[in-house]
Amino acid sequence: MTWRLVGANNHELGRSPRVHSSLTACCASVERLRAEAERLTALVAMAPGTPGTAAANGIGAWTWQLMLDDTCVAVAVRTFRRQRECRHSLQLFLAAVTDAQVASGVSYTRRLRGLRLPGAGDAPGLAVRGGGLL
Repeated sequence: MTWRLVGANNHELGRSPRVHSSLTACCASVERLRAEAERLTALVAMAPGTPGTAAANGIGAWTWQLMLDDTCVAVAVRTFRRQRECRHSLQLFLAAVTDAQVASGVSYTRRLRGLRLPGAGDAPGLAVRGGGLL
């Protein structure tokens, strides 16, 4: 199980850096992140280059992660060409994490474009998915 934070437009804002062994452990991870949000330390850095990627070709590939007590608790969902875009993504995540509605149960990651679930609101949300939180 893993989790992810999605915005009102269903775009991912951030996700878990690890896979949890159970739904209970995944939900505990989310609750800890939310409860300790004021103690989070942000790290914004260039992503290491992998052959064939933008970073390996000398093009910026910025990413962020959040640390709590020397443990990574959240990461960016992608890399960014500009540092300011990366920092903006981090700020969006931080602004939403404490106010997000936590979905109950497990959602699966298969996506169907244009499909809107009944009762889906416009608030950002944290959801657990079969493999992670949505």
